[in-house]
Amino acid sequence: MNKRIFFVVIVIILISTNCFAQQKSTIKTFQFHSINNVGLLEGQAGSAFQLQTINGFQHKSWFAGIGVGLDYYRYRTIPLFVDLRKEFGEKKNKFFVYGDAGISFSWVTDKQKMLYATNDKFKNGFYGDAGAGYKISVSKNNSLLLSLGYTFKKVEETNNTYFLTPGWPIISSEKYDYGLNRLSIKIGWEF
Repeated sequence: MNKRIFFVVIVIILISTNCFAQQKSTIKTFQFHSINNVGLLEGQAGSAFQLQTINGFQHKSWFAGIGVGLDYYRYRTIPLFVDLRKEFGEKKNKFFVYGDAGISFSWVTDKQKMLYATNDKFKNGFYGDAGAGYKISVSKNNSLLLSLGYTFKKVEETNNTYFLTPGWPIISSEKYDYGLNRLSIKIGWEF
C-alpha cells in the first residue's frame, strides 16, 4: 500500500512540475507592460496638454493594450482606445510604430460651453492616433519613450438657446461637428 501511495505522489509531482514549466514558458513569452505618456497637442485651435496610460501585453516585438487618457485640445475629453505597437531591431534601444483607435468621451468644462446656450449637449466621437517613436532602455524592465504622431478626435455639439420675445418664446437649435486634427509630441515611461 505504501508503494502505491509513493508512486501516486511521484506521478502527481511530475505532472505538476511539467504543468508549472509550461505555464512559466507561456508567461515568459507574454509580458505585461504599462506605458504612461505626457504630451503636447498642436493644431489649428492652438496647443493643449494630454495624458495617457496604456496597459497590455507584449509578445516578441508586438504589443497590444487598452489605454485611457485626458485630452485638453479645444474641448476636454477622455479617450478610451485600443493600442497596437510594433518594435524594430534586436538591440535594447529600438524604433517603434503605434496606432490607437477608440472613443473620445466628452467631459467639457463650463468655460468651453457656448456662452448663451442654455442646453448645451456634447456627443462622444471617434478617437485615433498613429505615429512613430524611439524606445530608450534605462534598465531591464524600464524604458523612456519619445514619439511623434498625428491624432484625430471628433466632437459633436448641439445647443438650444431660448429667447423670450413679446408674445412668443423662440428656441434656436444649432449643431456643430468638430473634426480636430492635431500633431502629438509625447514623452513616456514603460515598465
